[in-house]
Amino acid sequence: MKLASDKKEDSSLVLYHAVSSYQLLEVILHRAVFHEHDRGVLFVPDFLINKYPQIQKRRALQFFDEIYLFPYLKIPHESERQVFSDTARSFHQICPHDITEFSKIYVAGAHFYFSLYLTANRIPFIFLEDAAGMLSRWEELPRALQKQYPLHAALAQKYGLFDGSNPNIESIICLKRAQTFDVSGEKYQDFCVEDVLQSLPPYRRRKLIRFFLKRKIRTNAQAILLTQHFANLGIMNKAQQESLYDRLAKGILSNTLLAVKKHPDDALDYHKIFPNAEILPGIFPCELLPYVFNNRPELLYTFDSTGCENLRNHFIIRTIRRDCHVE
Repeated sequence: MKLASDKKEDSSLVLYHAVSSYQLLEVILHRAVFHEHDRGVLFVPDFLINKYPQIQKRRALQFFDEIYLFPYLKIPHESERQVFSDTARSFHQICPHDITEFSKIYVAGAHFYFSLYLTANRIPFIFLEDAAGMLSRWEELPRALQKQYPLHAALAQKYGLFDGSNPNIESIICLKRAQTFDVSGEKYQDFCVEDVLQSLPPYRRRKLIRFFLKRKIRTNAQAILLTQHFANLGIMNKAQQESLYDRLAKGILSNTLLAVKKHPDDALDYHKIFPNAEILPGIFPCELLPYVFNNRPELLYTFDSTGCENLRNHFIIRTIRRDCHVE
């Protein structure tokens, strides 16, 4: 599928790749700040349209000039040679540009196969961490892949695509304050989604929010619960995740009027666990939470405090330990 707007004259061609909700927001904002006047091309995986069918509609072109679906679902996980071959063929099938035409290539979700095409052709690219603080916790990424896609995990590990050690990576974009190791070197570039969202003119921010969510959310909730997709990450199984949240519902959050914000990849049914809570509609990155309510709750509960680094200026954050006590 190709979406393309009118060509921009005398501008550089830049390429972005994103595979998750957070990354989609991140690359939209990064392009707006650093490459607004360049011609922007976006690769997203074909499976992302299950979450965001609007990526196939022309309104997505307010953020990028060309958008292509990378056919990850059609690449079998059989052998390293086959994956390299199919990835190269997929790139040439979907993209009318030669890879050397791009002045900059930004890859979020670098452990996906497109990075192998860049590696094979020794093409320099810029690595974006998977989520805020994830550069310091990259060991969590292979855990989610190894059980279901062992070859995928092995290739990403072999070519340094989880931790950013691939020799073709010329720089790494991350939220510096969320890291647990020294990122003061020239290789690391600081990028804060929260700061960019706050600095956007209100009309541009509204336009961005409308891409993810049709209208503002009305709620009487006292607090927001951000869920984690522990089962998908391989940290625990589905029954254990359900039991964890059930203990929350019957324990420390039993008397709190909640709005539950599901992680975009979380498949658990929270209506059953929190029958009196509001389950927030739509699939959108949690970084938009400060802007989507008519009456925004002040409290936010989460198991993953580092994942909330982009929300600290807007909410009082309560971190829940695995024993279901709050810090």
